[in-house]
Order: sequence, then structure tokens, then C-alpha cells
Amino acid sequence: MAHSRKFVIIGIGQFGRALALHLHDEGYEVTAIDERESAINDIKDKVTQPIIGDATSDHLLDKLNLDSNTHVIVAVGERFERNLLIAAHLKITKKVEHLYVRSVNELQAEMLKLLGINELFRVEDVAARQLALRFVNPSFKSLTSIDSTHSLAEVTLPDEWIGKSLVESGLRSKYNLNLITVRRGTPSETTPDEALIGQPVVGTPDPAMVFQQEDVLVLFGKQSDLDDFVKDIND
Repeated sequence: MAHSRKFVIIGIGQFGRALALHLHDEGYEVTAIDERESAINDIKDKVTQPIIGDATSDHLLDKLNLDSNTHVIVAVGERFERNLLIAAHLKITKKVEHLYVRSVNELQAEMLKLLGINELFRVEDVAARQLALRFVNPSFKSLTSIDSTHSLAEVTLPDEWIGKSLVESGLRSKYNLNLITVRRGTPSETTPDEALIGQPVVGTPDPAMVFQQEDVLVLFGKQSDLDDFVKDIND
């Protein structure tokens, strides 16, 4: 499936690499940029456009065609001076509309905000928040915040739902949750990359679909509704 939104990821460290691979697997056009040849060689066959180069270079950025559909993620992180320089260049000179910049601490975040960059993220904070939510609610196999109030979650099927249909479960009417798909079956082990994806999915579920033992529900909704749901099925 083709998407109009494109992504440029600057800084292919551990986080940048994982982000690039996930976005490309979802069908998005992904450009990966890093000065280190080894980092780009490691990912060159797994993204749309791998580039070895200096992201502060006008010549390089001009070749990217940074339009309104392009989302740029600056994930340099530990090298903050370079992170700041790249972010300033993209925000002020190139006037990138969708710009997300990694900060490592509050001081860095404040300095980036002075440049008018408000879409900031701290990888450690995001990971810790998601892990904390999973500790509090062990029924969550995975949990991803979409915004401040909505999340995407994978939840183990309650035993009492085995043999029930989707419409009988009341997911939508009772819990205000949307079932995106169901993970069912054995994880693929064909290649190392496929093994990371996890269990296969059944596609878009219809109301008559019957749940099976060991199904994993992929749900979208308000975090408060997800919390109420897992509390209810665990009581």
C-alpha cells in the first residue's frame, strides 16, 4: 500500500535504524541519512533511499524535495551540537513543516524550543512510559501512545471470549474500542527480519469473526478505555 506521507530520518543509530525499518515495513517511503558509511550500508537494502552525507549541507537537503508531505526526524541524540545545527538548518533555512527532533535532557529541549521547534521527543521517556504502563497492566502485550489520550495496544484474548464473535464481545458498544486486527498463529521464522514482526494477522476482522484460543487483539482507543477494558477482563 502506497502512502503520500514520506519520512526522512537523520541519524541512523540504534533508534533511527529501528524507526526507519518499522516505517518502511509499514509501506512508507523512507530516506535514511548518516555520515557514517557503515550505518548506511547496514540499512541500504531496507529503506527507500539510503544516503551517506552531511545533513547540514544545502546541496544534500535540496536533493530531498522536502515538501508538505515530508516528515523529518532528527535522531542524532548524543551529539547535541550537531543535532542543534541540523535542526536549526531544517527549521530556519529549509522551513520544514513537519520536524521532530530528539532531545536527551530538559536543557536540550529548552534550547530547541527557542528555535521554534516544539515537536520534541526523548526516546528514554517514551520507552519508560510504555514499559510502566505494561507493568501496571500486564494484559498489555504491547502499548503504543498515538497522542496524549489515544493508544494502540495488543491484548491477550480473555478466556471467556473463546468461541465468541466480534459482535458478541461488545468491544465497540461496551468498551468504545476499535479492533484493528487479530494476531493468530505461529510467528514467522523465514528470515530474521520477518521474525521480528511477530504473529501473523488475520486482516480486517468482520463482525462475524469468531475468536480462537491464544488470539491477540490489536486495539485502538482512548487510553482510559483500554485501561477500563483490561481491568474488567482481569476482575
